[in-house]
Amino acid sequence: MSLSRGHKLLLTIGGVAIIGGIGFTVNAHSQAGHTKQSQVINLSAGSEIMSLDPAKMTDSTSNSQLTQVDEGLYRLNSQSKPVNALATKTTVTNNGHTYTINLRHDARWSNGHKVTAHDFVYSWRRTLDPKTKSEFTYVFTNIKNADAIAAGKKQPSTLGVKANGNYQLTITLSKPVAYFKKILAVSTFYPVNQNAVQKYGQKYGTSAAKTVYNGPFTLTGWTGANNTWTLKKNPTYYDHQLVRLHQINYQVIKSNTTAYNLYQSNKLDTVTLSGEQSVQNKTNSELKTLAGGRIGFIQYNQHDHVAANQKLRTALSLAINRNQLTHKVLANGSIPAKSFGVRNMAKNPKTGADFVDDATVNGTVSYDLAKARTTYRQAQQQLHQKQLTLSITCGDDDASHQIAEFIQGQLTSHLPGLKVNIKAMPFTAMLGKVSKGDYQLNLTSWAMDFADPSQSLTILTSDSNSNMGHYQSKSYDRAMQAAEGIDALNATKRYQDLVQAGKIALNDQAVTPLYEGRSSILVKSHLQGVVYNNFSGAANYRTAYVK
Repeated sequence: MSLSRGHKLLLTIGGVAIIGGIGFTVNAHSQAGHTKQSQVINLSAGSEIMSLDPAKMTDSTSNSQLTQVDEGLYRLNSQSKPVNALATKTTVTNNGHTYTINLRHDARWSNGHKVTAHDFVYSWRRTLDPKTKSEFTYVFTNIKNADAIAAGKKQPSTLGVKANGNYQLTITLSKPVAYFKKILAVSTFYPVNQNAVQKYGQKYGTSAAKTVYNGPFTLTGWTGANNTWTLKKNPTYYDHQLVRLHQINYQVIKSNTTAYNLYQSNKLDTVTLSGEQSVQNKTNSELKTLAGGRIGFIQYNQHDHVAANQKLRTALSLAINRNQLTHKVLANGSIPAKSFGVRNMAKNPKTGADFVDDATVNGTVSYDLAKARTTYRQAQQQLHQKQLTLSITCGDDDASHQIAEFIQGQLTSHLPGLKVNIKAMPFTAMLGKVSKGDYQLNLTSWAMDFADPSQSLTILTSDSNSNMGHYQSKSYDRAMQAAEGIDALNATKRYQDLVQAGKIALNDQAVTPLYEGRSSILVKSHLQGVVYNNFSGAANYRTAYVK
């Protein structure tokens, strides 16, 4: 997960992530109510906000909200390239090991405090502190001592970052990283206000009132448990004159049909479409197809005796017709997955081939019923069971239900003696169960912040906090360590390392890739200036306005 959206590097539990974090209010303005003076829009979200603490977020809705109300050193533009946000000048020295970053002097938190380099130092140390229990400490891995701190072997104060006064930050890397500025645009690297965190303690980021903001908008009306909230223009934002929207009303809507009807009645300014709705609107001038920067897959709890069987996992993968899944169920531009990644993350330095093509392994993700059944019989013999029952945990939104039911139908009809149960539940409850290992199979997706294969592959390393399936492979870890270590600045060797890791994951069926996510959305013609990231599809409303 994306994350975006900066899209957060994040785990999206459920079949389809709602791009841009959309929500609305029932008594919101209709289209006729939009004027140049009102500058109010109404949006929906596919799930509740779980946290506004950059150290503790794990879901796409929380991340999409945080990217509207906070800023970091950089933001990713529509081309997925990092541009200055709170940073004004970046100097790279010491053969790529040292970044010296000057900060704006006019940025403030919503509580009136200045945003300083100390806020970044405090935030990053806090995220890496094992006491915080952040799931995204691995994104810091290239900063000096980060891994040792996350492992509890060194103190947070030893992290390779320091404030040179209030407005200059020095970052020391353990090894050079060509895409480091892209990493720094991720919302996990956002600063936090130390006074506010210390004031609210463990409750920081758990409600609108217990959070402070430094971005274009502030968030109000979120109690920590409700399904409605509002973004309002932040008067203390350094570039507040650029921000034209006065208010964004949000409400959680889990039903595509409900959201679509509200859009048609002009009570919603944008909506993510289901497959059927996408087909119905293929000639609609308000239709947009967005890249997802997201891979949908089945995650296996390999602490479970049955799910840990590699033959069984391979059989399940071969029994799923991904073309039907993407064209008939999703029908939103998503395409069948060929590896644990998405297209345009990286190209072969020598041939120009796409990573997902080079990392494909025959007989692992193709639809092959004969081989699926043969492999399934081998799994039955190894497990000493003729009848098997599997449980798929998924979100309770419409899209997740549809995907889960399709997979259930495919597996039970294609593999004799197999029964599949679906356990759908609210997002928050499911994330809790998955985090605790209380599941067997999990329908999920992973959203990436920027275009690099490591964005997905890293979560399968044995020491990743996001490796919730507990996959373990020494050869996989070695390949990833080489890609991010001795081969980091050698484009050809690093690419080969990543391809090797991708192939190991497919052979092991560490996860079962299903689809590369795309989204079809409708956007009212009066809503202008929204910036959509061309890799993740994340929407940023900083420059949006009602025409």
